[in-house]
Amino acid sequence: MSLLARMTLIYESKYFTIILIISISTLFHLYNVTGFPTIHIDEGTYMYRAMHFLTLGNVGWNVSFYDHPYFGPVLLGILLKVVNYPLLVLSDTQFQGLANNPYLIPRLMMGLFAIIDTFLVYAISKRLYDRNVAILSAVLFSVMPFTWALRRIYLESLLLPFFLGSVLLVLYSNYQNQSNRKNTWLLISVSGILFGLSVFTKAPIFLMIPLLIYLIYKQNKELTYIIIFMIPEIVISTIWPLDALIKGEFEQWTLGVSSQMMRHDAAMLDAIYNILEIDPTIFSIGIAGILFAIIKRDYFILLGIIPFLAFFSILIDYINWFYMIPIFGFVCISSSVLIIRIISSFSKFKLFTVSIIGLVITFGFLSTLLLILTDVGSFQDQTISYINAILSKGDINFDLGLEDPFKQKNAEPISDLGNSQRERNNLRDSNINKLKTTMIASPIYSWIYKYIYSYNETSYSYTEDKEFRNDTKLILVLDRYFRDFLANNVESKNSTWNQDIASADRIYEVMKRLNSSKYFVGNGREFNFNQYPYSSMRFNLGGSPIEVRTNF
Repeated sequence: MSLLARMTLIYESKYFTIILIISISTLFHLYNVTGFPTIHIDEGTYMYRAMHFLTLGNVGWNVSFYDHPYFGPVLLGILLKVVNYPLLVLSDTQFQGLANNPYLIPRLMMGLFAIIDTFLVYAISKRLYDRNVAILSAVLFSVMPFTWALRRIYLESLLLPFFLGSVLLVLYSNYQNQSNRKNTWLLISVSGILFGLSVFTKAPIFLMIPLLIYLIYKQNKELTYIIIFMIPEIVISTIWPLDALIKGEFEQWTLGVSSQMMRHDAAMLDAIYNILEIDPTIFSIGIAGILFAIIKRDYFILLGIIPFLAFFSILIDYINWFYMIPIFGFVCISSSVLIIRIISSFSKFKLFTVSIIGLVITFGFLSTLLLILTDVGSFQDQTISYINAILSKGDINFDLGLEDPFKQKNAEPISDLGNSQRERNNLRDSNINKLKTTMIASPIYSWIYKYIYSYNETSYSYTEDKEFRNDTKLILVLDRYFRDFLANNVESKNSTWNQDIASADRIYEVMKRLNSSKYFVGNGREFNFNQYPYSSMRFNLGGSPIEVRTNF
């Protein structure tokens, strides 16, 4: 048997597809999750809210306006609770020297979400097209450079499994309709629930409603099923505004939603340019695939991409490149459909066409591998460790291995630590809370000290309107996000949607009382942004350089 024949036999094996998809996706979504990419400020914001819910059991986190629905942070908080977080961090952290990165567990969760997404892309493609398109779509989804965006704790990454799961259930409802009508009702109802949860995570995903309605009608040919789908979707989606109405904050909710649409400085063309910097290959092929879908009237691809792009292009003034995460799967599918069609059209040159696929996959594989092997996020971890060292010297001797880990200046001695971890944690919390140390930082760092190390005086962010007493122990973590706030404070204060932010003058007064301690500069700028695939490093500077200031 020839080598090509053996490879064909392996390819057609029953278990080959699942093993290939899971293995590749696991490598690219779970390896080195804290080293690459750097932590984005939005990740800190959502972790702050998730930990607020985990700790206090409510969604009353301190923000100046309604920006997004709260299901995403609630879901993240529940998942963290299930794995006994943050005790997983506290049990391994000595609060001196290097700390176990608090972002490790949440980032691993996002990686698991991405693995599920990859399988769902495969299942959807196989149901709609064929096995070859399905395998290629899933592999492209796993290995192309844009997939690293799924490693971050974005709302788009959180909602994607719900949305893709909703699409898959609708596609399988047709099969059930032929054999069991009750199962069809159940599948479409659950699909509506999943889609409602995705909208409850981030509202713009509602733009996929035309796609799902089209699929439901195409699969089942009955308007009844559309109603069955829409009822749970509408009920779940309206929880957020109804909650604001019940609290008497509907006006603030309206202002918050409108403010998200009226922000400036990042148009769709900028987002597209950024995406092409990150992954020009898959999106160039994807654009060609969209044109092919127009010719073939493939409404699945067209409705999955065009309404989303049109909405952000016409009605939204502020678009970040990662807002396009929900359509990444459709881009991979459209690329795969086009490539498979080209192969079938040149069947006489099968070796040549298969080689083209191999080159595309290999190019994406190596490009993404070069990125995930880097360690551009270590300086953020070093910042956390340095702050821990400051607190250790200035406040407490936090070492669970010592007989008395809570020796403090001007504090009552602790003679008995108790036998249980809970008692030890309670002792830690009660003593730390006496110190009233205040952290002023971007949300990247603030949630760690407020909810993991129980520094309750920590500000939610540098935008929090808060008084700072002269005798308060202060730590200021000044990164690029913080500096941008200070530079743009006057403009921000004049914006209707951001009138409640803290005064920059107050922050400046605080800074005058603090000594400059240390700078942390990441290595992201050492890469050539004009050299692919390191153009992605432009979006991985992580707020560098970071300056830490204290008054003790």
